[in-house]
Amino acid sequence: MQRHLLDLERFLAELARDAQAGDQLPTIRELMRRFGVSQGLVQRAFASLKERGLINSQVGRGTYFVGSGAGRAASADAVPAAVGEGDAPGRAPAGRSILLLRRSVSIARGRALVDGLHRRFAAEGHRVLEVSYTDSDHALTVLKALPRFDACVLQSSFRTIPIDVLAALRTKCAALAVDGAALMGADVEAVGTEWGEPLAEAFELLRQRGHRRIAVAMTGHPMLATQLGWRRLEQLRQAHPDCSVESIALPHWPDGQYAAALVQRLRALSENRAAAPTALIAWGIEDGMQLRELLDEAQLPVPAALSVVLLGRTDLANEHAGFFSTVGCSVEDQMAALHEAVLARWAEPDAPHGIRLIPLRRRAGASVADALAAPGPAKAGRAAARGEAGALR
Repeated sequence: MQRHLLDLERFLAELARDAQAGDQLPTIRELMRRFGVSQGLVQRAFASLKERGLINSQVGRGTYFVGSGAGRAASADAVPAAVGEGDAPGRAPAGRSILLLRRSVSIARGRALVDGLHRRFAAEGHRVLEVSYTDSDHALTVLKALPRFDACVLQSSFRTIPIDVLAALRTKCAALAVDGAALMGADVEAVGTEWGEPLAEAFELLRQRGHRRIAVAMTGHPMLATQLGWRRLEQLRQAHPDCSVESIALPHWPDGQYAAALVQRLRALSENRAAAPTALIAWGIEDGMQLRELLDEAQLPVPAALSVVLLGRTDLANEHAGFFSTVGCSVEDQMAALHEAVLARWAEPDAPHGIRLIPLRRRAGASVADALAAPGPAKAGRAAARGEAGALR
């Protein structure tokens, strides 16, 4: 529960940094559902923001953010002084300047990653500045006003990183590391996941539980992560002709109407009971509790009617919601790899650039049960109980 509270507080702190004066906070009910916390914990987080002068409340107006001045206060001590080019050769890198640049969208993974990197670099004595941007034009405007840095970590949250932004960053920093595998082959340090690997493991897990009608959902936007996944899925189709595999390419990014569109497609597929999928592998779910509620409303309860494995971050409570079996990676590993990439570039400035693939991680949950031909209420209940004990064995 403490971890859920930390995720909630980080999310609210990020909103406060980017908010304009008068912007409303999400409702208590929405935050309870999204982060799997009680009403009391949400109110506790609100009280903490109010004590710090980030929010206010009035009768008839509700609770709202004070405005961008709070963001300046939160990060003023992180603005670097005169920025040098680093320490003399052979000396440990201390007191260097680091820019953490991220897109300002409501994705808990990005906030947790940046917070963790900030703590690591600051603990080593480096000067850290966090900057969020809304689009590429905004990023270029912000970068023009900043000095040169010894390193930058860029977190883009699924969106395209324009070439002009990369070019501006290359003139602003000695080392550039990117969260994600999209830029491998460029003169940056890339850190990411090869999503075909967790997809194959999730597929095998469901096959072992007897599922032969499996749906796989990812965004339909062309990006390296999902293209690797679709390619691996085609290989799995060919290797397992006994399985019926339904591809669901969603026309949304994960921070949009992603889960709702997915459940709508699943509900349409379920109308043909003979061909309806008994299991789902879903990439890009940001709010696991919301997905579970949407599936219940669509009369597709998990795992009684549909077993589910998420491809995501095993250490983010807002994704797995303490319930879903999850295969993928961890934010902690991403953070460690980005940190190491920057240190390695400082140590060997002329070393070849490349990509670091982080380890595969697994989290057992209660969302997978044995496949049943026609689950009645009693059988479905037994399957759900078996699912919690046997998921991701």
